[in-house]
Amino acid sequence: MRIMKAIFVISLLVVTFLFSSMSDRALAANNPVDEKWWPSEFGPDDQAGATNYITPQKRIEAAKLVKQGKSITIGMPYHNGMPLVPGRTYALSIPGGGNPLHGPLKWQGDQFKMTFNDEFLVAEIGQVGTQFDSIGHPMIRIQGVPGWKDGDYMYNGHRLQDTFNGRGLKYDGIETIAHKGYFTRGILVDIPALKGVERLEKGYAITMADFKAALQKQGIGEPTQGDVVLVRTGWIQLWKGYMDADGIRPSDKVSPADMAKANAEYGSGEPGVAPEVCDYLASKKISMIGSDTWGLEPYDFAKNPSPEPFAYCHMNLITRRGIGNFENLDLEVLSKEKAYEFLFAWSPLKLVGATGSPGNPVVAW
Repeated sequence: MRIMKAIFVISLLVVTFLFSSMSDRALAANNPVDEKWWPSEFGPDDQAGATNYITPQKRIEAAKLVKQGKSITIGMPYHNGMPLVPGRTYALSIPGGGNPLHGPLKWQGDQFKMTFNDEFLVAEIGQVGTQFDSIGHPMIRIQGVPGWKDGDYMYNGHRLQDTFNGRGLKYDGIETIAHKGYFTRGILVDIPALKGVERLEKGYAITMADFKAALQKQGIGEPTQGDVVLVRTGWIQLWKGYMDADGIRPSDKVSPADMAKANAEYGSGEPGVAPEVCDYLASKKISMIGSDTWGLEPYDFAKNPSPEPFAYCHMNLITRRGIGNFENLDLEVLSKEKAYEFLFAWSPLKLVGATGSPGNPVVAW
């Protein structure tokens, strides 16, 4: 009996040790302190991130994907009243109170002159609407760890407290990525088409099984180095639902109350990409991930007001690896056209020191 008890105790200790080790390894897989995540593979001074994966040969191969001569833009219109992350602002106006802002200037004689309109825009310009999260946007905060300075760390280990001057970032501003731009192979991963639904449910997490099954059904190969990977959930339909038939501006037939209701639902959560998919895409060394949602990861704030981790993919793609993230893309036409592989072309605005950029990418196939 004593021998049996001893064997049981030893077994229990072994199992406890194994579970403890597995737990430690699981934590280490997303531990920015213990893991060495900078300098990046492109060197300690790099600020271009995964755009470095887009080589001249990659651009040549991407251009060959245009076979039908079709193209569309996949950015949503920016308008007063569009859905915004709480706390962010977008307000466009035409100054002048109904009168021209500039002029009149001479033209053809006394009876004809020139006048001009301008717009005035107040916004977090890189983080509203169809928005690109650059390498200076998400940060990892570290506090009280021996050997580290307390602070907020961006891509390649740049600490916000060392780079911020009130007029933009000294390091990891979007201008370096904008200088290179994106001209590469893009693929669409259409999960609603795989599931046979119009759009995924709020909070649904797209798994690796979903991802691989969609690729197989669509008949395209896996992501390769330098690709842009666009994940469709159908969530953008809530926003598009109150736009006019051409999708250019809000419909006059939709009341502000109905717009507000749709925006509230849009921001109350979203389907999104599970951590395992983001880890897989990181291993493939893609240049960018994009989606038709406002935040990429899955959320349902009614069921889980404070999800943990909150933004796994943001941290592990953008901050740690320099892989950009495009949000609020319109992927509906690509789905209808069954355009699953295409040329993706876009460059952020050269906003020196900015954390992101608005955009309207062109895809052609």
